[in-house]
Amino acid sequence: MDILEFIKSRRSIRKFLNKPIEKDHITKILEAARWAPSAGNCQPWQFLVVTNKKKTNKFDPFFHQPWVLNAPAVIVVLAAPDDTRKRYGHDSTYFVQDCAAATQNILLMAHGLGLGAVWVGAFSKEAVRDLLDIPSKYEICNLVCLGHYKADDEVILDGERISNKDKRGRKSLGKIAFEESLENPWTAG
Repeated sequence: MDILEFIKSRRSIRKFLNKPIEKDHITKILEAARWAPSAGNCQPWQFLVVTNKKKTNKFDPFFHQPWVLNAPAVIVVLAAPDDTRKRYGHDSTYFVQDCAAATQNILLMAHGLGLGAVWVGAFSKEAVRDLLDIPSKYEICNLVCLGHYKADDEVILDGERISNKDKRGRKSLGKIAFEESLENPWTAG
């Protein structure tokens, strides 16, 4: 498969099977994250894999996202801001971009392994920090829920059905990309 078609075929999977993920698959996913680009090669990330359902069921006390509750594994993506700030100064936020790049690699590697994944930004960071005893030197960036799935499964959230096979649209290039000025939309060449 060509890379663009592979990227376009990835979905945010929100309902998982109650089946553990093979440890070698998680290792490959973490390896993909490790090879993400980072500013100055600072690699300011840490990845905490949590498979204990008693813990993951407490990650989302306020947002009620069923995909956090039903995921067989959750990767907590952490940033070590000091790793970046030592090189780029106290106000640097490159670590946010770096961890986002690592998260995208996680999503793509999971897809490549036939697993489902969803990037979660709305959750109780305080609950995760307390539950997992994460030191304050780390910023909690996001969660990535992982698992095996069936394409025709769906979840219901606030009365809306969200299917694993939903193909969500994208804005056209002419609306988001420009050539030489923001008044000149990109055109295919």
